[in-house]
Amino acid sequence: MTDPRYVAYHPDIEKPTDNEEKLFDEMANKLRANNEKAYRKHKRGLRDAHAKSHGILRGELEVLPDLPPELAQGFFATPGTYPVITRLSTTSGVIRSDQIRGVRGLGIKVIGVDPENKTLPDDHEVTQDFIMVTHREFLFPDAEAYLKKGIPLAILLANLSDTMINVLSEGLALVNKLIPLRPTLAVFVRPNTHILGDTFYSSAPLRYGDYVARMLYAPRSPEVRALAGQSAAHYPGVNALQDMVVDFFGEHDAEYELRVQLCTDLRTMPIEDATVDWSEEASPHRTVAVIRFPKQDPYTPERRAYGDDILSFNSWRCIREHRPLGSINRLKRKVYDASSQFRHSVNNAPIREPRSAADLPD
Repeated sequence: MTDPRYVAYHPDIEKPTDNEEKLFDEMANKLRANNEKAYRKHKRGLRDAHAKSHGILRGELEVLPDLPPELAQGFFATPGTYPVITRLSTTSGVIRSDQIRGVRGLGIKVIGVDPENKTLPDDHEVTQDFIMVTHREFLFPDAEAYLKKGIPLAILLANLSDTMINVLSEGLALVNKLIPLRPTLAVFVRPNTHILGDTFYSSAPLRYGDYVARMLYAPRSPEVRALAGQSAAHYPGVNALQDMVVDFFGEHDAEYELRVQLCTDLRTMPIEDATVDWSEEASPHRTVAVIRFPKQDPYTPERRAYGDDILSFNSWRCIREHRPLGSINRLKRKVYDASSQFRHSVNNAPIREPRSAADLPD
C-alpha cells in the first residue's frame, strides 16, 4: 500500500504529445551535425554535452539502513554498499576554458544492480546511472521548447570564442544585478565556485519505486562542505576545475549525500514541465545514501582516456523502478544513445560498461 501523502507512480502519469517522435528525430539529426562538426575540428569524437571532464573518481555508495517505507524503494529498498565511478564535467558540448561561467555536470555509475531488472530491453549490464547538474531545474520545459529555443542558443554559443563568451557573461552579470535574468540566461552569470563544494540536481523527475521523485547530491564531510560557495578565483588556469579536483583528492577523502524529494502534488510538481521548482516546504529532500571517495589521483592520463573515450552515462541505463520521466527525459533516451554510438565509432573505442570498480584505471 502506498503512502497517500505522495503521488503514486503509474504508467499513465506521463503525457507524451502526438508529435514527440518527430521532435526527437529532428533533435537527433541536429545533434549529429554538431557531433560531426566537432569531429572535424578536434579530429576525435566528443560528447554533444558534458564534453570536458574534470575528474574521474572511484568510490562506494552506501544505501542507508532503516529508511522509512516511502524512501526504501527500488535500488534503495535494501541496505548495502556498491562500487561507484563518477565523472565531473561541464555541460557544454564545446571544450572551453574553465574560467567560463556555466553549469557543471556529474555522472554517477553504480555497479552491481540486477541486470534482469533493467528499463531498456537490450540492456543487460549491472550498472545504474544517475546524471545531475548544478542547476536545480532544467532550462526548458519540454522537448519542443528545447528544440526551438535551446538548440539555437547552443549553436550560437558554440560558434563564439572563449573571449566573446566571457565578455557576454560578465555583461549579463552586471545586468542581473539590476534586473533578474531569465533562468536560461542566469546560468551564464553564476560565479564559478569550487566544483567539489557544489550541489548537483537531477533537474527532471524519475520513477522512485512506488512513487515519483527528484534527486540531489550534496557535500557531507566537513572538507567538502567547507568548499560550498567558495570562489574559484585562485584557480586561474584553463583547466582550473581539473586542478582543484586533483589537488583536493591528493590530500583528502570526501563524503556526499544522495537525497530524494518525493512528489506530493502533480499540479505544483508536474512531470512534463521540467522548469518548475518543486517546493522544499511541501516535500524536502531526504538522505537515502552516502557516497564516499578515498584519496586518489582522479585525472591520470589513463583515467582521462577511459572517462572520455570508453565511459558513457545515460539516465536510461537504470532499473525499472528508476525509469526517467517527462518529455526532456524521453528525448534523452534517443539522443544520448545516438551521441554515444557516434563518439565510440569515430574514436574506434569499445562500448563497454564496467563490471567492477577495478575497471577504472589508476
